[in-house]
Order: sequence, then C-alpha cells, then structure tokens
Amino acid sequence: LGQAAPSRIIQIGVIGCGRISSSMEIPGILKVPDQARIVALCDLDAKRLAFARQNVESAYARGKAPAAPVKTFASYRDMLRDAAIDAVMICVPDHWHALCALECALAGKDIWLQKPFSQTIHEGRILAEVVRRNGLVLQVGSQQRSSAQFRTGCELVRNGRIGRVTRVEVGFGKDRDGGRKEEMPVPANLDYDTWLGPTPFAYYTEDRVHNQDTAKIADRPGWIQMEPYGWGMITNWGAHHLDIVQWGLGTEDRGPLAVSGTCQWMDQGLWNAHREFDLLYTYPGDIKVSVCYRYPNGVRFIGDEGWIFVSRGAARVTASDPAMPATTLKALDASDSKLLSAPLDANAVRLHVSDNHVTDWLRAIRGRTSAATSAEIGHRSTSVCTLGHLCMKTGKSLKWDWKTERTDNEAANRLLVCPERGAFSIPKILKAANLQITV
Repeated sequence: LGQAAPSRIIQIGVIGCGRISSSMEIPGILKVPDQARIVALCDLDAKRLAFARQNVESAYARGKAPAAPVKTFASYRDMLRDAAIDAVMICVPDHWHALCALECALAGKDIWLQKPFSQTIHEGRILAEVVRRNGLVLQVGSQQRSSAQFRTGCELVRNGRIGRVTRVEVGFGKDRDGGRKEEMPVPANLDYDTWLGPTPFAYYTEDRVHNQDTAKIADRPGWIQMEPYGWGMITNWGAHHLDIVQWGLGTEDRGPLAVSGTCQWMDQGLWNAHREFDLLYTYPGDIKVSVCYRYPNGVRFIGDEGWIFVSRGAARVTASDPAMPATTLKALDASDSKLLSAPLDANAVRLHVSDNHVTDWLRAIRGRTSAATSAEIGHRSTSVCTLGHLCMKTGKSLKWDWKTERTDNEAANRLLVCPERGAFSIPKILKAANLQITV
C-alpha cells in the first residue's frame, strides 16, 4: 500500500466536532493514547471547536500522556497542510462526506469516514477510486462489523447454516415530523455558507443545522432528517444494517438487482426526509430483502432451514435516536439455538475479526493492511441505501446494474450525480488535481 507505516503514535486530525464525533470518534481515540493521539480539531462552528478542544486537552491532562496543546482549524484544507497529521477522522454532515474525504485522500491522509460513505452514487465511485489509486486505508464508521454477534451471524449465514437464503428482513425506526421554519440570523460563530457546501443556498434556521447549545451536543441535529443534507433513516440506520446484509450475503463487491417500495414524506414542519418506509430489494438468486420500519431493529436472515437474527440489542447510536419497535429477540438469535451453537468446520468461510472498530483502523494504518471495511465496501453498501432513496424519491420501481452503476430510469439516473455549488464541487477538485475518473 501507499504510505510508509508510522513507527510512532499515529497523529490524528478530527474534522467535525458534533454529536457523533464527541460521543464516538473522539472518545475512541482518547481510550488508546499508546496508539494514537488527537493533535488537531476542525469545525465550521467556533463554539463547538472550542468545546471539543477543551474536552480533548482536559482528557489528556488527566491521563498519563504528556500534555500538549491541540491545534484548531476553521477549514479542513488548512488542517491538511499539516504534514505531521497521519490520518483524519471525518465526522461532518452527510452532504459533506465525499467532498471532504476526497480532498483528504488527495492530501495522502488515511481516513476514518462516518457512514454513509457518500450522498450520491457518483460521489462514492469517485472517492473509492481515488482512495484505491492512492493506496490509502479507509475505514467506514460501520462499527457493527466490529461486533461479535454480527460477525458470527454473517459467518453462519455465509457457511450455509440456514440453508439457501430466500429472504432477509431489515428493521429500523422512522423519523418524525418537526423543525422550526422561521428564518434566523446566522450565528457569528458559524461559517454557514461553507456548511451548506455543495447544496443550494437556503436561509439559516437552527433546526436546519445543529443546536447552538453545546450542553445539547448529543441531540440529533436537524440536518439528519432533512434533504439535501441527509436522506433520512435509509442512510442513517440503513447504512449500518444494509451493510450487514451485504456482508452476510457475500455481495460486498456487488449489490441488488432491483428495488421497489413506498414511503411517506414528512410534511409537518421544516424537515422533509421520508418517514414510514417499506422497500423490497431483489438480490441474485431471487433473494428478497425487505426493509421496513415495522420490523424489530436488526437483520433477520431467513433460509429454507431456519433463520438467524442479529442486532445491537437495546443499544442506540445516541439517546436522542428515534424509538424502535419492541422485540423479545436477543442480539444474536435463531429459530433453533443449535443453529448458533454447532461449530463451523475447518474449511469454513471466515470473516474479518475485529472487536474494536477504531483500533482495527489504527492497526490497518500501521501495517498497511485491510481494515474491517474499505472504500469499495463502503461505497457498495451505501449504494444499496441510496438506491432505496432513489426508489422513494421517484416513486418508481428500479432495476439496478451494479457494473455500470445505473438504473433503468432516467429520472433516477439524474440523481446519481455529484451536487455542486460554486467552488464546492467534486468535478472542479478533480480538474484541479488533473484527475480523470469516469462515472
């Protein structure tokens, strides 16, 4: 792979200091001071940036690691000029994922990228190709791949424990209407124009962006349930569970053949993403993958010899996540307990073993080896989610060609492209870098 493995503690720059970053990424690095250290933070909101810096510096001051000031940046482009930074963790709103990650890849930084991998199919394909060409390690924040029950369940399915897979049922909660519509003054601490990035200009209101009270930093931000900044639960929890579908079916380098379904859209307030959803994907071998808000949260693989269910149990990403349907199913469950207890034979398919998604990424950086996920895996799993969004958005059943990454519907194909607004443009970044990537 590309860069030489760092022989010292890996120097980390964190881009985005909001809900997920403060609850997952930053704590994940702080727990392993012998392996990595946060040396830089970046955010468009100066208030959040100062809050994160205080927390990180205080955590290091309480630990055994030598105290050192953490650099702060309002622009990730300025951060990327720091040659001392080995790798970056990208924890920004979804509409910024691909554009930010692309520039990090062009700067030669290894990457942790929160899911979803991208906002559109073309963004994802371009990013995956640049990461591949540059020989970088990229870990997608699909941390279920580092949970034993998901790995065990997928291994059993891949090895035929439930016979021929005929159906998969995927469940996660639905978003709720809301969001204040009134226009508000842009806070002096927020670079709002840059926050909008490649999306069209829209007036500022707090519920479009995030809560300005750092005491409420763990609350779900408004953008996560508002297009064009996020596609709603199909790419929020869907990016986790449909990644497990891909893993369990062994289609990580491919995807479905078609999707159909219906949804209801939010219409009471500012937020406008989908609410209820009921999608049906068709995979090779006529495997039907049903994705619906009515199912218990998790993934149930159904075969002609039984079923296996995997989930996080009662865990949520954060306490402010939407409520999920009640269930008596265990985090790893089956139609017959013997399906889970019988050992696999010596020739069984074995999946990547990781019990900590952050340290798995750091190990891959040191050894220039594969992590639990990759850019290609992340792109393919996110494409399944995005295809579902295209189905809901157009109201049409779609056929999907995973080789050409196009549908049979021109209205849907027009939504595959990279969004652009002024300088916030992936095509312009590629042109400046003298790169040509066909999508």
